[in-house]
Amino acid sequence: MNHDLLRTMLAILLPIVFGWLLKKARVFRENEVAALRKFVVRVALPFLVFQNLYRADVESLRQALPVIAGFVVLTALYTAAALLVSPLVKADDGQKLTFAFAVFAGNYAFLGWGVIAAFFGPAALTRAVFFSMFFWPVFLTCGFLLRRRFCLVCEREPRGSEGFFKVLLRHAGVPIGTAAVALALNTARVPLPGPLNDFINQFAALAIPLILFAIGQNLVLLMPAARLRLVLAASFFRLAGGFALGLATVAAICLLFEVDAISRRVILLQAVMPTATMATFFGEYVPLDEALLSGIIAVSTLLSFVTLPLWVMVIQALVG
Repeated sequence: MNHDLLRTMLAILLPIVFGWLLKKARVFRENEVAALRKFVVRVALPFLVFQNLYRADVESLRQALPVIAGFVVLTALYTAAALLVSPLVKADDGQKLTFAFAVFAGNYAFLGWGVIAAFFGPAALTRAVFFSMFFWPVFLTCGFLLRRRFCLVCEREPRGSEGFFKVLLRHAGVPIGTAAVALALNTARVPLPGPLNDFINQFAALAIPLILFAIGQNLVLLMPAARLRLVLAASFFRLAGGFALGLATVAAICLLFEVDAISRRVILLQAVMPTATMATFFGEYVPLDEALLSGIIAVSTLLSFVTLPLWVMVIQALVG
């Protein structure tokens, strides 16, 4: 088991370290890194979503609703926790706001998919895709709720004339549309032509390595020492405290659905993912402390390489 964990963690870490080393060597300019991130989000990830959902077996499809419900419940619990805990933080209003957004936004797709595929295999990856299929609608809804809660320090309005629904359509349209098409073709048992299937597979195969590489490209390891207490507090909240929220989520959805062991593993591991780089998205809408948020993203991601394999062993012991 220890040997398997080591191999799995190395498979996750090496692309991230490689991306970070190339960043330090200045192989890519900032605009090139942004273009790579855009390619991963808008091209490679939709191909991976399509491939997984098109190939999903009947048992995986039956778990779609419970897993989606698990994501909604977990995000709601994290949002509530952020609202309750952030006022208790000894910091200024901007730092409390940043702490709240760092706590509520988990790295469910970018890092989560790679970790879950490595630890639990293809069937679990399909569940992970279901888990974050409605990421943008839920993410934006809870994020705007947090924004309203901290309205006293949020003086800026959404960019230009864009409101909630325009932002939602712009970001959620492609992933949800891709998932809907893949599921429709799957359930109708429509075969894909060989060249088209090969084309999809080629781009889908790029997704997880590029996701991990992009994480390395975006790691920011230097931060003001004065913020370290807040960085560690937010990281601990997500990487350790999140497991209690994961257990509560599993208990809640098991009251309504039949949830199999693979889905329970996925939800519990997603609950302890580090802060997502997507948390920076709300910097366009609220005055986040960018240095603090970058520190939380970096430190929680680095610490997760230690905590995630430990949680995998705990989850295996609890769920089997």
